[in-house]
Amino acid sequence: MPISHGDTEMAMASIGQRIDHPASQPPIDLVRLATNTLGNRDLELQILRLFSGQSASALARLTSEPDQAMRQDIIHTLKGSALAVGADAIASCCERLEDDPDSGAAASLADLHEVVDQANSYISDLLSD
Repeated sequence: MPISHGDTEMAMASIGQRIDHPASQPPIDLVRLATNTLGNRDLELQILRLFSGQSASALARLTSEPDQAMRQDIIHTLKGSALAVGADAIASCCERLEDDPDSGAAASLADLHEVVDQANSYISDLLSD
């Protein structure tokens, strides 16, 4: 069932913020987040804070981790967290890195940094008011 504009507005209202995001689709699916938290505003905020910290930490660990198996574990964990929060662009980048860690890994990792930064900036805007 397609998500209506009203559903998105309700999810944003659930968090108590209205954010104008320049992209056609925000980096966090607030409807999915609200659904996964059963509309619990406090839980939504807590999850957003946790995800922001975890995703930044995962990027730092990826940059410094020499062991490929550990890197794959970090990527897989980040993908799962991203899916739960509704950060589909992050999950897609992680999936590409999981599927083919050697081919274009530097470009995919740069893409991952970019989408994590976008999501964390969006989260910061949501939490700042």
